[in-house]
Amino acid sequence: VIITMATAGPIAAISALAEQAANRVCADCVSAPPCAVSVNVGGAFVCGACAVAHRQAGYRTRSIERDRWQESETAELQGNSVLAETLETRMPPFYRRPMPDDPAVIRMQFVLAKYKRGEFANPARQAAYHRSGGGFVKSGRLMKRLTVPSVAAASVLHSGSGGSSSGGKFSQRLFELSERDNYLRYHSDDTSDSTVRASLPLDQLNVAMVGALIEMAHPHLMMISYPSGEYTRCLYVYHEDGEEIVAWYNAIRGCQYYRLRMSLVPPERLLQLSYEPRLADWLYKTGPRLSEPWRRRWCLLLRRSLLYYSASMQPLAKGELWLGEAPAYQVLTGPPTGLRRKSVGNHVFTVRTPERDYAFSTDSADCCRRWVAAIADLLAVPPTPQDFLYC
Repeated sequence: VIITMATAGPIAAISALAEQAANRVCADCVSAPPCAVSVNVGGAFVCGACAVAHRQAGYRTRSIERDRWQESETAELQGNSVLAETLETRMPPFYRRPMPDDPAVIRMQFVLAKYKRGEFANPARQAAYHRSGGGFVKSGRLMKRLTVPSVAAASVLHSGSGGSSSGGKFSQRLFELSERDNYLRYHSDDTSDSTVRASLPLDQLNVAMVGALIEMAHPHLMMISYPSGEYTRCLYVYHEDGEEIVAWYNAIRGCQYYRLRMSLVPPERLLQLSYEPRLADWLYKTGPRLSEPWRRRWCLLLRRSLLYYSASMQPLAKGELWLGEAPAYQVLTGPPTGLRRKSVGNHVFTVRTPERDYAFSTDSADCCRRWVAAIADLLAVPPTPQDFLYC
């Protein structure tokens, strides 16, 4: 028996819709099973996290199973397939959908872009991050975290030290982006006639939204990382407007995408455009002799590197551990052989490399398990040619 909206009762109708293949996965993140329907947008079947974003955007959501449905409501539901054909017909291939652990600003701006602003159905509304045919340029002002003076920064870079922070201060800077000329650059202040402080090649940049990972950070914080000599350098920026910072995030991804297309890389072989940190947390680390004091370090697992800092949001790490492939590289629960100093935390794990063992300590068994699992998953996958840019 085919159940239609005209003949089915509301319970049978919503159940029939929920069983359709397109409605078995979230309309927005397409990575989690739906538990609710966003009613005002035409009946998008969404997961719990995306449902929160819909409600915050002003849309009404109803639980698929727990709420009582009326025939007048179910009759107007279109479902994910119809909505995608209407609202995602011109969605740029580089625009990133939200993922399960994304900060709220990524998910919220995707929902607003898709349903409220209609950006993915009308390229004219994508001017902040996309230009059809390539050649995209963008300029604007972002709040940039201040770093050590340039002379000190140069000595830090060559010494491999982490350097000092600047008290977490941010100042407005003019940023410029050019797909054709392959740069993201920023000025010494917020005017175009000021000195260009740095010009970074787009081909080597990684962008990630990290506001949710860092204590007391701005929720719209974006980390831009790139290789600088033998080290990875990071700069941190934010914008008060969530729409604007996500536009910058996707604009950088878009420039990278079209530069890859211009290099004649087939679309199905395009490399990953950006990498989100797998984990970020405060851990304890001891030195190579395994007898030094344990130091509290801000640790970040990004791409194939474990970077550790004396404080968060520093431009250069105290150290950077590149992770190759098993079995040459291993992660083990427990301390390395020869550890002669009791750990600060009660839970130790070891990262074994061909050169030495690295010992890390955590405050909880759960934290230790997360780090061991994440590193083990990474080591199980061979590095790509792109990964070696950061080793």
